[in-house]
Amino acid sequence: MNRHAITAVVRRELAGYFSSPTAYVFITLFVFLSGVAAFWNERFFARNLANLDTLNAWYPALLMFLVPAITMSSWAEERKQGTDELLLTLPAGEREILIGKFLGCCGIYAICLGFAGCHALVLAMLGRPDFGVMASTYFGYLLAGTALCGVGLAASTLSSNPTISFIASAAACGVLVSIGLLADLLGPGAGADLLRALSVPAHLESFGRGVVDLADAAYFVGVGALGVWAAVQIVRRRRAGALSIGLHAPVRLASLTVAVGALVVLLGRTGLRADATSERLWSVDASARRII
Repeated sequence: MNRHAITAVVRRELAGYFSSPTAYVFITLFVFLSGVAAFWNERFFARNLANLDTLNAWYPALLMFLVPAITMSSWAEERKQGTDELLLTLPAGEREILIGKFLGCCGIYAICLGFAGCHALVLAMLGRPDFGVMASTYFGYLLAGTALCGVGLAASTLSSNPTISFIASAAACGVLVSIGLLADLLGPGAGADLLRALSVPAHLESFGRGVVDLADAAYFVGVGALGVWAAVQIVRRRRAGALSIGLHAPVRLASLTVAVGALVVLLGRTGLRADATSERLWSVDASARRII
């Protein structure tokens, strides 16, 4: 793998994004909307707790629209301007170029999230927040955003129109965000548990409680990796002149999805997790272990 090519694409992506006023408008909008979700809510003051529970409830819905705004032009704009052919002449394959695009989108999102870190400072002014919980919450935000960046990148390769790419990305992210609502409608059962296990909010919940679960982290990493893999396959087939997708790529995608799901389930059964709370609220101390 050509690391120099990946680094060059990442730098190009970051420089291109922050060279226009759009980036700064987007950062302002990101901080404003997340701040509204966090503090402009009666529940925040009624609970009288210095945490981001109100933001946690709305954050997946925010990602459903904010992440596509980052990724929609990642490849669609390259196709629109014809610069995708120039990128593909680099001494690197489609995989390295799209990994660079993905890391560039993740870097943009991480910068936006860094500015949204001011919400923790607001909580520190209002009360005494648990900064371990804050750290795990923002780590969960970072993982969730990077996972959806992979999905958005795959959607961006489908069209040369950024608007169409935004709609496709928002729809794909919306499925991952809202599929848990369908599980609630189905009621208890294996099917509902499966749908809930596929949803982003279900895997983001533990981070908001101060628990860093390896299975949840693997879910987000797997979703992002599947998105990048799908983007590579789409660009590779278009470059080769294959007009139809055929059955091979969907079968491979389904197989990889099942493999990622199985890995998440196995890691969930291991119980490997870290308690980030300052008071170790989710840990069993030595005396309790002896009693058990």
